[in-house]
Amino acid sequence: MEFNFINPRKNALAYLVKILSGCLILWYGLRAAGIEEPYWAMISLIIVTEPDMTVAKANFRARLINTISGCVVSCIALVIFGPTFLAMLVALTAAVVVAMLLQNYPSNWRLGPATVVILLSAAFTGNGLGQELHLAFMRVGEVIVGSTVALLQTVIYIWLVKRKERQDERPSTS
Repeated sequence: MEFNFINPRKNALAYLVKILSGCLILWYGLRAAGIEEPYWAMISLIIVTEPDMTVAKANFRARLINTISGCVVSCIALVIFGPTFLAMLVALTAAVVVAMLLQNYPSNWRLGPATVVILLSAAFTGNGLGQELHLAFMRVGEVIVGSTVALLQTVIYIWLVKRKERQDERPSTS
């Protein structure tokens, strides 16, 4: 019996190792730093992780731009409207408009509006504007940390691959 439909893609092992090791680093590192549930950092790591530096940089840039724009729009909506469904709809509209009007906005623009929904839905359970704004800034910090870990892992991965290639090119002296 053959399982031809089960065929791992190129770099599958690299993705797996980078995502698992990155999640361990973020989970234990950020929990030690006082962040109880570093889910946003882990999600950002997964989104940014790539074996190719050019793609990883583009993912990093897009994740940062989308998260920061979604956070800014959410914070403005929170200050003006408070933590309401109306605020979420207004902020969601603004995030989509920003993404559609700005030249060279990252192609995965949907992360901005998704950030709005996540932040404002979390604000519905908050205890005041200060706590809600603090939550928003903590999420941006987690995104930056998670994305940075993914980028650093790509740098290390590329260095290891090049090192291995250099070793393979050396003639054996047996």
